[in-house]
Amino acid sequence: MSAQLAGASTSLGALAKLSSIAAIVLLFAGQSASAGDLDDRFNEVRGPQLQVASYDLGFGQEVERSRIRDAVPLGDLKMVEDFHPETDRWTEHNNRIRITLWTGGWFFSNELDIHHDVVVGFRINWEVPGFIGIRWDSGFVPWSRLEVKRSAADTRGNPRSSRSVSGVVHAHTLSLGIFNPELSIDGLAFWAGFGGGLWIYNYSEGDTFASSEGGGTAFDNVDYQDVNISGHIFVELDYKVADIFHVGIGIRQHFILASQTDDGRFYDINGTEQSTGGGRNDGILDDLAGVTELTLNFSVLF
Repeated sequence: MSAQLAGASTSLGALAKLSSIAAIVLLFAGQSASAGDLDDRFNEVRGPQLQVASYDLGFGQEVERSRIRDAVPLGDLKMVEDFHPETDRWTEHNNRIRITLWTGGWFFSNELDIHHDVVVGFRINWEVPGFIGIRWDSGFVPWSRLEVKRSAADTRGNPRSSRSVSGVVHAHTLSLGIFNPELSIDGLAFWAGFGGGLWIYNYSEGDTFASSEGGGTAFDNVDYQDVNISGHIFVELDYKVADIFHVGIGIRQHFILASQTDDGRFYDINGTEQSTGGGRNDGILDDLAGVTELTLNFSVLF
């Protein structure tokens, strides 16, 4: 019986040794197989065929890597990133000067007593990197008309009758414009911005009101000169006809601090002020007068 038990124990020991050897062989075999798979994958990536694992990228044939490098130059991708769709230039590296001649209309609020009229002007615009434009505008109405009346205390005629006096009104403004690429498409650019400036008035005309004095006829002389400060906001659309020539339309809303309008009549007749005593536009907010500007622009870019 003991001999049988000893033989069984010997058999079990041999079987255990065989199992251990088999496990070690399988372990090394698995590692060898894994290393072989990795080598295959590296060879696929490093080889001349442009592919990921066992799939190519749709070229359908092996392509030399030098040809792929030449077909997609990375430098061109950088320039596309910096492309300015409005000016067709690389604004990361270059400035542009825009000179604009414009015409349109100035529409004055009632308290200024100035007739709506056609305006002509020019603009110098420095477009700096980052889609920013610094704009200087000057607009002129050399044929402007100002509505005037006699004061209520003037007994020489009907104080309610009005006349138009000829003169000049001009405005000079400095603005900061911002180009918006999200609201622009190829060939059409959207600008918006704000700024401030000066409005200058110069009206003088004789023979305005006729009155009878000493059996004859006399005429009154009307004079008005003043300067106001202002602020404004604007939007503008520009269309690229050619790289150096653009046309566009714009709208600006001016807010003028015209404190003289508080007097009602802010001009002189024969050197005498025609104020009606004040209170017409009492306070800073009431002293604000508006001018709406619509323009048609013709620009040359350098």
